[in-house]
Amino acid sequence: MADWHEQAFGGLYAVVYAHRDVALAAGEAAFAVECLALTSADRVLDLGCGGGRHLVHIGGTVGFVVGLDFSAALLGLARRGLALVRADMRALPFCETFDAAVSFFTSFGYFAREEENEAAVAELARTLKPGGRFFIDYLNAPYVERTLVPESFRERDGYGIHERRWIDSVERRVNKTVRVTRCEEVVGEWRESVRMYTETEFCGMLRRNSLAVEHVFGDFDGSPLADERPRMILVGRKERI
Repeated sequence: MADWHEQAFGGLYAVVYAHRDVALAAGEAAFAVECLALTSADRVLDLGCGGGRHLVHIGGTVGFVVGLDFSAALLGLARRGLALVRADMRALPFCETFDAAVSFFTSFGYFAREEENEAAVAELARTLKPGGRFFIDYLNAPYVERTLVPESFRERDGYGIHERRWIDSVERRVNKTVRVTRCEEVVGEWRESVRMYTETEFCGMLRRNSLAVEHVFGDFDGSPLADERPRMILVGRKERI
């Protein structure tokens, strides 16, 4: 499980998550731009950018935006002309470079060891200038617990997508296995596993790394965090030391 992310974000990821497209990202990116008060003077990092679907929208507002992801396959799907970097979020190649950082679609909590997840937060903080802002879109654990669908099957573009989901209440992780078939043959199979942080836990982890949370939302419509809201969106800034 420790390195599941190295296999999960391959070429078939775009098939499984095709509903998460550039059009859907427009509203999400606009909300981040508003929350962070981004302008053409800002330099922005999109951490865990995947195929760059938010980059294309944020790039129309800010002066410079960089997309960073570990998956070469997903970076290869991004539109030409975007500034892209392949790197591990536990060792980012920037230091106090950006005025703001964004992270969409639960791009944290992948690692089995808590020290590694905290290292990713520490690295995010290190990339920001003092006073730099952050926007982190994460799953909302109570909502996941109430609405989790144990098993599902769907078809898309000639592929069959079979997913099984369960929660490990001891490790506090939500897990999923994905099997993709085509013409009744398995063409891909992998597992995903994400740490289910509470608001208190996540805010504490950010605070330990000099990232002060100023606002917490439950969705991209600006609604407050609540058990019935699907997201936990954390907005704040790096403390000036």
